[in-house]
Amino acid sequence: MTRRNLIMDPSRLIFALDIGTRSIVGLVCYPEGEKLRVLTTEIAYHPQRDMLDGQIHNIAGVVATAREVKERLEKRLGLTLQKVAVAAAGRALKTKRHLLEQELQSEQKIRQQEIASLELEAVEQAKALLARESGEENSDPYYCVAYTTVGYFLDGYPITSLVGQRGKKMGIEVLATFLPQVVIDSLLTVVEQLGMTVHNLTLEPIAALHVTIPPEYRSLNLALVDVGAGTSDIAITHKGSVTGYAMVPLAGDEVTEQLAETYLLDFQTAEKVKLKLQAGGQISFKDILGNSYRLSASAIISVLEPVVEKIAAAIAAAILEYNGGPPRAVFFIGGGSQTPLLREKLAACLELPLDMVAIRGREIAHKIIYTGKKLKGPESITPFGIALSALQRDYFGFSYVTVNGKVIRLLDTDNLRVGNVLVTAGYSAASLIGRRSPALRVYYQQKERIFPGNAGENAVIMVNGKEATLETPVKNNDSIEVIPARPGPPVQLQAAELCPQEARRIFCNGEPFYLTPRLLVNGSPAPPERILQEGDRVECLGLGTVRELLESLGLGEGDVEVLLNGSAPALETELQPGDQVSIRGRAEGR
Repeated sequence: MTRRNLIMDPSRLIFALDIGTRSIVGLVCYPEGEKLRVLTTEIAYHPQRDMLDGQIHNIAGVVATAREVKERLEKRLGLTLQKVAVAAAGRALKTKRHLLEQELQSEQKIRQQEIASLELEAVEQAKALLARESGEENSDPYYCVAYTTVGYFLDGYPITSLVGQRGKKMGIEVLATFLPQVVIDSLLTVVEQLGMTVHNLTLEPIAALHVTIPPEYRSLNLALVDVGAGTSDIAITHKGSVTGYAMVPLAGDEVTEQLAETYLLDFQTAEKVKLKLQAGGQISFKDILGNSYRLSASAIISVLEPVVEKIAAAIAAAILEYNGGPPRAVFFIGGGSQTPLLREKLAACLELPLDMVAIRGREIAHKIIYTGKKLKGPESITPFGIALSALQRDYFGFSYVTVNGKVIRLLDTDNLRVGNVLVTAGYSAASLIGRRSPALRVYYQQKERIFPGNAGENAVIMVNGKEATLETPVKNNDSIEVIPARPGPPVQLQAAELCPQEARRIFCNGEPFYLTPRLLVNGSPAPPERILQEGDRVECLGLGTVRELLESLGLGEGDVEVLLNGSAPALETELQPGDQVSIRGRAEGR
């Protein structure tokens, strides 16, 4: 059966384009159940350095090379390709680790909503810090690709879960990964100039993971290292998800440049010598002066050993930093992974057995049916992964979500939640969680008293008309309505409220009677209704004089006979809590 006869429905064709630093690889596939049959492939090399470290520098040059690939494939298949699956370079990913702490009120139990809010606020701050470090005025040029919480802290100590805990301060440390918008925009520009639309957009590390580390393996702590020409890209999995990305600016070009420097070669000749090292034996070449060399591969490799060790050490350092220690195993992909001694050096740096560092090639692409010869080694993994990503996700690589009538464009990820959308839309975490008002700390009779803040009202969130939370999943074309949160009102406490009832009570003719206390606030007389501020010091001097008691009762001093605790008092005597006062009218004629 010919390739054309295999195409039952042209709209189901998947055209994947891997735009790399050295070359552009294109493959056209057709679904067969859960697998993809590769109908045809094509590779074209950039005539000049239009790509540097995975970033498009010359859009016109990249478009010309990509068009060459596209037209060859179209001619072979006898049809026009209209949509394409592409991947953004993993080397453009930027990772930021950030710890955010928040003061707590001692009586307050930590709620799940507050944890979710603090996580999002930590990601938001990480994004702002990254933008500031890059010299950007705002953080809009970055998309959050993924984030994971790497630690919870209560009063400065690590803790497994914060839910329901009490303390003075909680902290959350996140590891967030961002993609510069310029990377996306340049890719979309290339696609548009090819006269095509994007069928699916993914990230190169995610595409490679589709092939090398399927979901059932991701509960294991594994590292995927894609060694390209300019950089080595790293993805780490653990407990069922991708927990981090990293990039090391050292890869195959370092080896090529070392060869060029050692033997006085131009870059292209040095690249050819490097590729011949894998076969071993004798290698012949000429330097730029015309001098001829015939050296054994082992002799050349010994010259390269220091630079290979440097690359391995840098990769190992990044893995250890972002994983918090060595992984259980490492998978190598990419053309540069075949560099002699690199596997051995990395295993030594990570203190792993050599058989725990493996180079993965076309043989592990179980969902790809391919009988061709152009794509066979570890360099084939990313193109296959881009195609598989398109098979599993047949929609555009961005989600468009409406928030209060405004359309927001987000990079599509496996973990897209309401909280991510709202932060992208400009909502701060503080506007989504009704924060308690600050507690009020005052001093009464020289003893500290703390009054907890008032609870706020969380934002009301609706997704497609149904009540939702910050953790509710969202998808393309969803509509979100938000009524922002309201913080709790400030604590309003009158000075007299500090005095307990028994401190204001006397007994008048045997019955309890409550008086207004005489108060000092910060050393000055103050009315009972004085609203207290943070740190105020309140003292109760007493409950007024006998004279003031009589006046409050509307009695004159000549009209009654007063006894205080069984004795006749002076009218200016200060009443104290618990005093017994007896008041009776004077007998007529006396």
